[in-house]
Amino acid sequence: MTNTRSLVCLGATALLFGCSAGVKPTQLGSAGTTGTGAGGNSAGGTSAGGGSGGTGGSSPFDASFDINTSDKPGDGVCSTTMTTAQPVPLDLYVLMDSSKSMNDPTSAGPSKWTAVTTAMNMFFADPAANGLGIALKYFPQEQNIAATCAMDSECGSYGPCDFRLACVPNNTSAVVDTSSTLCPTSTTTCADIPATSTTPAKPQTCQRIKDCGSASPCVQQGTGNCGTGCTNFTGYCHARDICTASSYATPDVPVAALPGAATALMTSLAGHSPGGYTPTGPALGGALMFARSRIAAMPTHRVAVVLVTDGLPGGFIPGFPPAECMPTSIPAMGSDPGIAALLRGAMGTGGTPAVNTFVIGVFSPGNAAQMAQTNLDMLATAGGTAPAVVIDTSQDVSAALRNALKQVQSKAIACDYQLPSGGVDFKKVNVQFTSGSGQATAILHSPPDGAGGCDARGGWYYDKDPATGTPTKITACPVSCSMFQTDLNGHVDVILGCPTIDVD
Repeated sequence: MTNTRSLVCLGATALLFGCSAGVKPTQLGSAGTTGTGAGGNSAGGTSAGGGSGGTGGSSPFDASFDINTSDKPGDGVCSTTMTTAQPVPLDLYVLMDSSKSMNDPTSAGPSKWTAVTTAMNMFFADPAANGLGIALKYFPQEQNIAATCAMDSECGSYGPCDFRLACVPNNTSAVVDTSSTLCPTSTTTCADIPATSTTPAKPQTCQRIKDCGSASPCVQQGTGNCGTGCTNFTGYCHARDICTASSYATPDVPVAALPGAATALMTSLAGHSPGGYTPTGPALGGALMFARSRIAAMPTHRVAVVLVTDGLPGGFIPGFPPAECMPTSIPAMGSDPGIAALLRGAMGTGGTPAVNTFVIGVFSPGNAAQMAQTNLDMLATAGGTAPAVVIDTSQDVSAALRNALKQVQSKAIACDYQLPSGGVDFKKVNVQFTSGSGQATAILHSPPDGAGGCDARGGWYYDKDPATGTPTKITACPVSCSMFQTDLNGHVDVILGCPTIDVD
């Protein structure tokens, strides 16, 4: 995975800056002064070039090692200064599902919306999140018309009034499940149920689906009877939910850094309430637009999208989403290009730099959570962050979501580190990872810069080719990045002044 050749700057205090592989930067001490014994260590504590008499800070970095390049043992100092690394500033575009199903209760009693917003507020107030940039966007956005309808005229230009409809044999009732045939309008012709050797064909018609409370939805026709307490689902204006991607590219709470942004974020959450369905595809399209715009304006920042949802994409009445709401399926399906393709395309992980999408789902336990895991994992894979985090409502949703957000924060920043703004010789930069147990491993340069020639050996690369531009950060290859992310007690050091060692 990584080459463990030692990087060595003989008899010198290396210029380095280190950062926790998780969230917080590691404070390095001041460089030690040179001792006079035989063969000590440098970089704060015990000094190189002498015995154990050095003084100074408490940096864990040991600069007394060999470099297997044109640098030669005994040829003198590589560098003489040290500074503290800072992770690349991270901005998260939190895309928050506020569809009406968020009003459903959790096993503990409070609604999913209450549990989710409680977790968000606690995360925003956590000192560990300080410095994190947050922008908040709700979906769906809705037209300013009534949430329900009984006839087309109530919808105006946003109609028609859609109803939940399904095919049912004449004079019968039936539970509506995944085997039911949904129909887009009451005038839809439903195919007959074929005849068998013992029964004749059964004609079907398209009828309103009824809400039967805790029981499964039901549909009836003629003398069929779903039972006492079943009532028609209300209608919904066809174009009430806004499905234009650009509408989701402007946050409801503009991006700003915590802790200063916390008040505006909490106030917004307190003033918002769930409603509508789940146009996930257009909302993610807008989120990626925001991310690209933010990167163009702040090229030294890393920008990622965080999708927090309690439903799979769609949910539209009557099960046939408006054409303008595509993509609505996760994989490509017929004329629908699929949301996964959007996330892995040029606006997402296929662009430079990549924009990752983290996926957090909140679902009822059992089959719903299992189905959600399978489907949301496809989104997270396309977004470069698999697996998705799926929280079932029998858990402490607030605590589980808060932990998921902390994981997002750590994963998103663990692999990008800033370079000093000037005076860097880009042919003399090396990277070292020190594990939580204190074991140091050289992470070798993996060109080409600006793209990275990453493979199973891991490595790192610049965000720009030094031959054509000025790099501002280094990025770890996926294999090395995974090592950083699984050891949050480790830290990364960038060593300046010794000839760069490449993977090859």
